[in-house]
Amino acid sequence: MFNMRDIVLEIIRELDERDKVRERVLSLSRDVVRYSGFAIRSMQRGKMDDAEENLRKAKKCLEEMVSVAERYVDFIFKGFASTAFQEYAEACLLHSFMKGERMPSPKELNVPNVSYLMALGDFVGELRRSVLISMKEKRFGDAERAVNLMEEIYLSMMLIDHPEVIALGFKHKCDVARSLLEKTRAEFLLVLQEERLTRKLEEFMRQLGWKKNEVQH
Repeated sequence: MFNMRDIVLEIIRELDERDKVRERVLSLSRDVVRYSGFAIRSMQRGKMDDAEENLRKAKKCLEEMVSVAERYVDFIFKGFASTAFQEYAEACLLHSFMKGERMPSPKELNVPNVSYLMALGDFVGELRRSVLISMKEKRFGDAERAVNLMEEIYLSMMLIDHPEVIALGFKHKCDVARSLLEKTRAEFLLVLQEERLTRKLEEFMRQLGWKKNEVQH
């Protein structure tokens, strides 16, 4: 006696369950991306309390996403979940930089290695933004620290030549990181040179007993 109908019905039940898991993982991944984005924007605005609250929310959603996908682990390596891991890793890396702490590893963040590597390229972009903000506020020490980290990350990224990572667009991220590094370093050195020149000029004026408004008139 054929039992094909029963077999197919059982497959359908599992597919239904799998589809529910996929939808839940997708929803949670979107939450992770959203909260991570909020955290990054808050950090760049100097609102660390808001940033850390959003990071906690992102971490909670990420942990739930992994837990929900426990039976269907292939979802963890699909596009939407991978994007969530990348965004969360990027936010955590920026947070560690802003706090003056060492960079966390993929294991410490509980994110896949490949997602972590992909996040590095985006992190370079956030470091450039940090450099620009620091220069505007004349915090040249912080700007230099960010430029140095950009260079370290880029040189480290260049060590990767594995097909699995390259196929995901990692080479493009390396090219963008190099471009951002070169542009940012040139801008930083120019602004730093101008600042040093301005200080020397002001010191020279003080030695002569001149006042800035007298020179302007």
